[in-house]
Amino acid sequence: MEVLAFDKFVSAERFKDLGVEGVDSSEELYERADLLTIHLPKTPETINWIDADAIAKFKPGMRIVNCARGELIDLDDLIAGLESGQVGGAALDVFPSEPFTEHPVFQREDVVVTPHLGASTAEAQDRAGTDTAEQVMAALTGGVVTNAVNIASVSPAVMEALAPYVPLCETLGKVAVGLVPGTIDKVEVEFRGNIADSDTRLLGIAVQAGLLSGHTEEAVNLVNAPQMAEERGIEISTIKEPSADEFTDLIRVAIQSGDETVTVAGTAVGPKNLPYLVSIWDQSFYLPFAEHMAVFRYADQPGMIGKVGTAFGEQGVNIGSAAVGAESDSDQAVMVVTSDAEVADSTIEAIKGLDGFNSGYSIEL
Repeated sequence: MEVLAFDKFVSAERFKDLGVEGVDSSEELYERADLLTIHLPKTPETINWIDADAIAKFKPGMRIVNCARGELIDLDDLIAGLESGQVGGAALDVFPSEPFTEHPVFQREDVVVTPHLGASTAEAQDRAGTDTAEQVMAALTGGVVTNAVNIASVSPAVMEALAPYVPLCETLGKVAVGLVPGTIDKVEVEFRGNIADSDTRLLGIAVQAGLLSGHTEEAVNLVNAPQMAEERGIEISTIKEPSADEFTDLIRVAIQSGDETVTVAGTAVGPKNLPYLVSIWDQSFYLPFAEHMAVFRYADQPGMIGKVGTAFGEQGVNIGSAAVGAESDSDQAVMVVTSDAEVADSTIEAIKGLDGFNSGYSIEL
């Protein structure tokens, strides 16, 4: 089937993403289509969108399906089109007024009519209730509301594939902004590996939500994050790279703040797609995210890990795990430490004051 579509509010790029050929006018649609399905709201502009003038432009024998709003078709003009053969048939489950029981359209063999009751079966009601409960639970627990109408529009299949990466992107945004010493000038998000082939707009919004989380009076979510980022002058650019080196998928966030660039990267691991932190400032390691984290940057020399452990012990902080990234071509190293409680600012300052340490940050997720 060759699918054509006309919608003056949809971009050519979006049609391409959907595998649909976008046409420039409804007239072009009328001339080329064999079957027309209507997906329009009722507005002053769309009432009687299909009338005698429109039907006259149809490809002869056009068939029409209307499951949108009954007022979109002039039924008297539809009857005339059916009688002339310009319209080959019609299927309707919406009508100008409902209930709707008296009209010549009901007497025709070339028209299929059904009540506007598509969801009114016991099975459909049970499914609707279950789906609603699952979506509400996802919304309240920080998950992805896959049926939301006011977030970036992607197909259900793509949404299912992207959903595990949304928490990862939000967390990367939170970690990255926690390492920025000043204001955010520029944000770049890079998608590497298989995920680069997907529509990643939703993931970019998740990064925005992470960047803003905890830094605004209003709660941030996938709906309002783009607007709030725009109001604060935070622009995000995207890079896609099919290769992800040692990872199947990798997401990297880079923030420019003055003369300094902060980079963090992560991936999703295992059948449950658990988010892992795999680099900071391009120093590589492998560590699951934790609620309480501390990050240190220091000169790559012996004894530095011991200094952090000693300082934590003196402050009464219990270390859960630690990872160190030290690339061979750099004289700097990065250490990430997780703990069972929030790391106090005094602990961070004490370690920053030790010889060889350049910076330290406490990150709360």
